[in-house]
Amino acid sequence: MAVIADRHGTCPLLDNTDSFTGAPKLSVVVRTAAQARQACAAHATPAPGNRARSGGLDGLRALAILAVIAFGQNLPGARGGFLGTDVFFVLSGYLITDLLVARFDRDGRLDLRGFWARRARRLLPALAVVLVTVAAAVTLLEPGQVPALRSALLHAVTFTSNWPLALAQRSPGTALGPASPLQHLWSLAIEAQFYLIWPMVLAGVLARTRRRRLAAAIAWLGAVASACAMALAYLPGSDPSLVYYGTGTHASALLIGAALALTWPLARLGSVSPDAARQLDLLGVIGFAGLAVAVSEFSAADPGLYPDGLVFTALAAGAVLAAAAAPGQIAAVLGCRPLRWLGLRSYGIYLWHWPVIVLFTAVAGAGASVAEARLVETVLPIAAAAASWRWIEVPVLREGVLAMLRQRGRQVAGSLAAAPRAMPVAIAGALLAAACTAGYGVLNAPARPAPGPAAAPGTRVSVATAGGLGVGPAPHPLEGSVALAALARIQASTVFPLPGSLVTAIGDSAMVAAAPELTAAMPGIDINATAGRTAAAAVAVATRLAARGDLRPIVLAALGTDGPVTRKQLSKLQAAVGPGGWLVLVNTDSSQSGAARANSTLAAAASRDPRQVLLVDWRTAVKNDSGSRTAPPRRAAETLYAQLAKAAIETLGWH
Repeated sequence: MAVIADRHGTCPLLDNTDSFTGAPKLSVVVRTAAQARQACAAHATPAPGNRARSGGLDGLRALAILAVIAFGQNLPGARGGFLGTDVFFVLSGYLITDLLVARFDRDGRLDLRGFWARRARRLLPALAVVLVTVAAAVTLLEPGQVPALRSALLHAVTFTSNWPLALAQRSPGTALGPASPLQHLWSLAIEAQFYLIWPMVLAGVLARTRRRRLAAAIAWLGAVASACAMALAYLPGSDPSLVYYGTGTHASALLIGAALALTWPLARLGSVSPDAARQLDLLGVIGFAGLAVAVSEFSAADPGLYPDGLVFTALAAGAVLAAAAAPGQIAAVLGCRPLRWLGLRSYGIYLWHWPVIVLFTAVAGAGASVAEARLVETVLPIAAAAASWRWIEVPVLREGVLAMLRQRGRQVAGSLAAAPRAMPVAIAGALLAAACTAGYGVLNAPARPAPGPAAAPGTRVSVATAGGLGVGPAPHPLEGSVALAALARIQASTVFPLPGSLVTAIGDSAMVAAAPELTAAMPGIDINATAGRTAAAAVAVATRLAARGDLRPIVLAALGTDGPVTRKQLSKLQAAVGPGGWLVLVNTDSSQSGAARANSTLAAAASRDPRQVLLVDWRTAVKNDSGSRTAPPRRAAETLYAQLAKAAIETLGWH
């Protein structure tokens, strides 16, 4: 908890949060020791809207951000860690609604302009620092990505980052594979859109009736309507991006939080009896168990996630929230100092964690060990968030943006010898350098490379290229182009002409990139590929096609680039293909931590059943390629990919 101290002690000056991240909003500005004492006296009996901060809710934020980081690093047992964002949604909906209602009770109206101004003051400074830093880092480390970053920056500053992902079909469960360093801002966009719409709805309801039950009923009905919209729009086995990233279809968690605030306000939960607190603790334990199941078991490819799993997660988070806000044992555990420290800075940690993961992966590649990568990807976002909180966010909340900038300007102009001034001045200088680098990079970005040949008409490809939004597949990590000798060997292996009409191709981002070459090599092939597709999602697609009678006798499956592969999943894929067909597996050339294990699983499947499963060793072909450098590397790599797949299938003798 941020405090201002004088010689008489300390006094908490920040009221409870109404933000996504748990960062507090300044309710009183203290200039003198006398004002500090007055504020402490006022804090002893807070007025509506000036509430004591809930340490238990800060602890819940900390657990949510740790789940998100664990997912981003592909840690075992965290396949559903992306659901930590839904925990944040519930918290945000609850606290925003509780704050608005408390202020309405105090003032008799809602100052929407003031509310939006406070939200901007809380969210924008830290976000601006991240955007400038990411733009500068991309300019220096990956200048070829700058053209795509322009659109991502535009969507970030307009809080519309969720819609490009929804329309581009970028899988919500993608922890591996190429991604934009700003992809994670989709959740902040949904939050901002909620901040814009929900207060107006709530103000209209409260202006006509002060009955909380009516407002709560509207929120509960809104949550049900959002869940129903997701259920109606989602087709099992299809790409879930539109329903996951869509604001209306993913508003259920926010509205569940809002409904809980209108049903169980924070003031009521904070003053319950000991018996009621014990009952809420039991409810919280059940909620914790539900969240543990969700984080460990759900994945973005599970059809049951849309909307049942998301609603289940939101209700479990609501149960923990109620216990964390009450004076019970769960609140005491969640309110421990380390968790509260992380919870206060969770907004900054969330902003920094994904750019660090993406950029570190791009820079280090396969050179860093898994332990080194996880250490950097955990410590660096927390350190950056701590610096942002200490020297940017709190000063802006306390003094305002202009006053903070004037103070930093005076520090820069003054002596740099004073130790207390060294860090703020260093941060100001670093931000200025980053801003200059980012501005130069964005304004002088290299021209976008010419696209490869388009897929033939009639080819069904679900491609997540996002029109340059920075969320599509990146080029394969080839330094050279295809060796002419290797291509000659591939062509020599062709025994039978292969009609593409016999082949269904199901794959991930590697197949998306090679789709035009696959179509040219095997005309008539049916390609169903999406960037970010996991093995579980591929199994669901194959099962659905088999049930409809649309699965062809030869199934070409590219797996492992965008997530782990298990023996059980491959067995299900074989069952979908059936005893009379062939399953041709293409392994991955990815340098991500789980790629080697995925390739081993694919090879073992081919060894177990050589009469139905064939392995295309794409990784070895890429590794051994050191020949001609005359062709453009990306398209040459995709040509090799397609020719390897074609040659392997033709050796089956199917004609």
